[in-house]
Amino acid sequence: MEARNITFSLPADLLRQAKVYAAEHDTTVNALVRELLLETLTREGRARAAADRLLALGDHGPYFTGDPGSIRREELHERR
Repeated sequence: MEARNITFSLPADLLRQAKVYAAEHDTTVNALVRELLLETLTREGRARAAADRLLALGDHGPYFTGDPGSIRREELHERR
């Protein structure tokens, strides 16, 4: 993955707190921002995928009208 530099502005007090936090945790503000972005985007991606799976279930109608005995355990616990 190619790294790119960006510039953004933060309030002075927030930047000071971030630097202190980073120093206390033996990391950098850059690494903190990168980790927070990755965490946020990963969480968003998982939420979006779950919503897509729910919508796909909705395509089959709101009610299951088949024989409940025909559902296999594996289907209930299927992971995508």
